[in-house]
Amino acid sequence: MAVGTYYTTNSPTAVAGMLVQSESQVRIGTAALYGSLETTSWSYASYQASIGLVSGNSWDLGMLDSLSFSYEPSVEMVEFSNVKTSAIYMIGDEDVTVEVGVKQYDPRTLEIAVISGTMYTLGNERLITFGHGCNIKNRPLSIESTNMACDAPTSPNIANGVSAIVITLYDTVCTSGLPWDDIVANELNTLDLTFEARPVLARNRSNRLGCIYIF
Repeated sequence: MAVGTYYTTNSPTAVAGMLVQSESQVRIGTAALYGSLETTSWSYASYQASIGLVSGNSWDLGMLDSLSFSYEPSVEMVEFSNVKTSAIYMIGDEDVTVEVGVKQYDPRTLEIAVISGTMYTLGNERLITFGHGCNIKNRPLSIESTNMACDAPTSPNIANGVSAIVITLYDTVCTSGLPWDDIVANELNTLDLTFEARPVLARNRSNRLGCIYIF
């Protein structure tokens, strides 16, 4: 700490419970929007914020080779001809992306990756046709991350630390296609898939892409 004439500095506060080591489950809805999004919670009734997906209406991507989430807003300064620098900023595009390295070749995941294809049930087998379809498959997606750090709270109390973080994207599309780059026998194959969030325009502004629940 240093004491000046007009300001006194302080040392940073260490809150061990705020450190996060995430063990995460990624789930995709079996149906679009409210066919899979939860709609029975107090948060939905109050804020239209769906936290997670309905268990019976979603599937787990399983053990992943990689996982990342990105929210990138485009913030632009409005320029005027009669002032040198404006103090007005506007938000342009808001890009929300989830990238996963999938090792479990669930047919439902392959169907989502082949974005305009159709999957048929042949008894205990599946057939996926693709090429020049008109319908794009859109599904909600959730990332449910439990904090495995040693100092995580034993019971939810955000003042003491983070127990879990649940990210829910109301509507996504798989924009990567089906990139099965290495079809090899000497190691486990991985599909690197990219999901991009789409706005649900029926919802209020600031709540059209998704929500982050922290407890």
